Amino acid sequence: MLWGFLAVLGSVALAFVVGFVNPQEKVNGLWLVVAAACIYGLVFRFYGRWISRRVVELNDQRETPAVRLR
Repeated sequence: MLWGFLAVLGSVALAFVVGFVNPQEKVNGLWLVVAAACIYGLVFRFYGRWISRRVVELNDQRETPAVRLR
């Protein structure tokens, strides 16, 4: 639910930045910051999950060096 809200908020902020909502109005810097924060948050969440599962292959069952080298 949180990620859906973040996606909608980012979409609305991007719509303001691009000028879909009010084409004659100048872009407020706050919309740019909100859009960037939403995009960074979504990318951090989902791309980070992909990296941890596919690239690094994290596994909670694997022994850590602290346990293995006692």
